[in-house]
Amino acid sequence: MSRHVRLLCALGVLCLPLAIPSAHADLMSTVDRSMATFNPAGKYVRKPIERAVPRLNFRGAFRQWGDVLIDTDDRVGFREQDFRFAQLQNLLELEMSYQIGPGLELNAVTHALYDGVYDWQNSAALFADRDDRTVELYDNAERLMRELYVSYRRPGFDFLLGKQQVIWGKMDGQFIDIINGMDRREAVQLETEDFELRRLPTWMANSTFHFGRNSLQLLYIFDFEEDRQAKPGTPWYSPAIPPPNALGQIILPRVGPQSSDFDDHEIGMRFDRSAGALTYGLIYAWLWDKNPVGHVVGTTDDGATTLVDLQPRHQRLHHFGVTADYATTLTDAPLVGALPSVFRMEALWTKGVRFQDYTKVEAARAGAATDGTAQHDTLRMALAAEFGLPHNTTLIFQPSLYYTFGWNPNLGYGFGGGIGDEWTLIPVIFVSRPFAFSRDRLSMNFTAFPVVSGPDKEWQGIKTKLRVRYKFSQFISTQLVYNGYDAGRPNEFYGQYDEWDNIGWELNYEF
Repeated sequence: MSRHVRLLCALGVLCLPLAIPSAHADLMSTVDRSMATFNPAGKYVRKPIERAVPRLNFRGAFRQWGDVLIDTDDRVGFREQDFRFAQLQNLLELEMSYQIGPGLELNAVTHALYDGVYDWQNSAALFADRDDRTVELYDNAERLMRELYVSYRRPGFDFLLGKQQVIWGKMDGQFIDIINGMDRREAVQLETEDFELRRLPTWMANSTFHFGRNSLQLLYIFDFEEDRQAKPGTPWYSPAIPPPNALGQIILPRVGPQSSDFDDHEIGMRFDRSAGALTYGLIYAWLWDKNPVGHVVGTTDDGATTLVDLQPRHQRLHHFGVTADYATTLTDAPLVGALPSVFRMEALWTKGVRFQDYTKVEAARAGAATDGTAQHDTLRMALAAEFGLPHNTTLIFQPSLYYTFGWNPNLGYGFGGGIGDEWTLIPVIFVSRPFAFSRDRLSMNFTAFPVVSGPDKEWQGIKTKLRVRYKFSQFISTQLVYNGYDAGRPNEFYGQYDEWDNIGWELNYEF
């Protein structure tokens, strides 16, 4: 047994067949065949439903995953950390599509989620479920009914009306993927592979016209979903955020767009063209910032000091974007010869992003007539090079840039800008490889997310992720995951989560 195989077995990956005597090979083969066809929900639920309703397609999935903190501390920054589990989530997904007529379908996706971190451990720091039940359990129609839309498709035209998600970006991180809000309860642990489950579908009309090698997509969005950040009392709420009273602030109720107000609706447009191995596109969207910014609306004298009254408000933003993909095979590459490659680019320029300006906030405290905010344009862009190496190994290098025009050190955070700085660079590195001895059912991948910025913060830490996956069958798969957060100061992007290193697991059953 090779050193790599011994390591995988030590991690708990299903390597038993390698060490089992040949006399038991038939037994293992029988077990393997049984696992390959093990699909009780498909046999006893999906098939009977589809037989009873001939034009209905029905499928579902059950996902269970958890994360266990390796390092725990009673006090980290401004919060207690008296918990061990950061996630104990169980998700049941049901997806149905009913063919009403030629090209006309009714589609629905339902999610039922329960997170046991609030019930299955004794923690005074985890209290968010008392204020917002949906962080623990989806118990309202908004969260249970994930998608519900009618689709009409013809060779030159698609039209979707209802609650849906629109996926514009392909990169690790969000660059032109700006239409839907996101459930960001996992904070820095949220990644592209989670977006399909964490994206917040929105009520809209979505039409696409196809003509030759071109397509034009038009969106009319009559609902609004803001980003749902990790809240106080959740496992991933930032330990670097002090309570409002420590900053001399009073936070008032949020003011947001209303679906009943025609002037609050949003629009989006995307044009794409295919030219052989090259595809490219242009986008424009007039949307609300999905994260509100505190505006000073007054002050309150509590007898000892002057408190600033902040009202979170959403800002209208103009987004201009570009995307391109180019697939080719590099010949005579050193060491490997022919090298299949894909090059991608996404960029988004956003006009008039609202930032909180701390100098203006203090001026408002002193009596100046200011709302405590400033507007700046921002740019976020990414380049990615993906290479198909020997032994089915994949290598991706993706440098990502976030930039704020006209930045000054007194600004807070704003959409698309540098992370607490004028510019931020995240050069993502991803390596993935399946193992032939397992018939490619066993695979391992590694991702590194270093964060550098300037001119002030410089090094904000690094996140590393190691995953070991095993696919038992087309229905069942599992994986073990390690997430590490290292370096950076306690008030910086990854540095604030230095005590959140964790080991996780996932079990997926699709039927």
